[in-house]
Amino acid sequence: MVKAILIGLQATRLFLEVLFRRFQMASSINEKSLGMAWIGSIRSVLDNGDLHFDEDVSLLELRLGLAVTIANPSVVDPVIERWGDASVVTRMQKKFSRNSRMHDRPFTYGELIYSKNGVNQYEWMLERIRKKPETKSATISLISEGDCSQNLPCLVGLDAKRRGNAIDLHFFFRSQNIFGRQYANLIALAELQRIMALDLSCEIGSISGYISSPHIYDYDIENAKKLVAGISFENVDQFYNQGPQSIRNGYK
Repeated sequence: MVKAILIGLQATRLFLEVLFRRFQMASSINEKSLGMAWIGSIRSVLDNGDLHFDEDVSLLELRLGLAVTIANPSVVDPVIERWGDASVVTRMQKKFSRNSRMHDRPFTYGELIYSKNGVNQYEWMLERIRKKPETKSATISLISEGDCSQNLPCLVGLDAKRRGNAIDLHFFFRSQNIFGRQYANLIALAELQRIMALDLSCEIGSISGYISSPHIYDYDIENAKKLVAGISFENVDQFYNQGPQSIRNGYK
């Protein structure tokens, strides 16, 4: 009798867990710094991610997406300096810079922000804010309609808002490699926000946004677990060597 009751309770618990996951909202991270948001995002994927795959590589993915808010972003972040791969940060900053071209990339975010289809979208955003400081439409797209390229931008939208005397920056990622790229993405976005605040004579506000497919590749899982546990390791990026086949065979 006792055994039957225990089995029944176990089955009920599993049913309720499945039911809860089916109806739960997207995960959210609210932190003061970029580095703590990175750690929180990693922990969220490790704890709640579903098994999925990208071509021939397994991964964990938050199926319902991830919302992230950073109250006090700074390009100088001790967590990222300790745990991130400095070469990935340097490459990402180059990828976001003005007039940037990279021979091993089909595009750069610098091209898409500062000269997409002949339009300097950064200046366009600034002008909208200057003309109407309370505007809700200083918003740009980094993806072109009908683009059938194999490698599309992971960051597909940016929005800037002046609220009070501060510039808040909002993002939308269709996909983000949480362990291997999020920290570098956030540093680059914080630098973009810093420059925008200077150009508009404003203070730096918050950074927030949504990631539709936040994931951690299988080859990064063990290091991701070490990071959230505070266990030292050498973070050497493996994306171009162990990432999906189209990445391994394509750009490096």
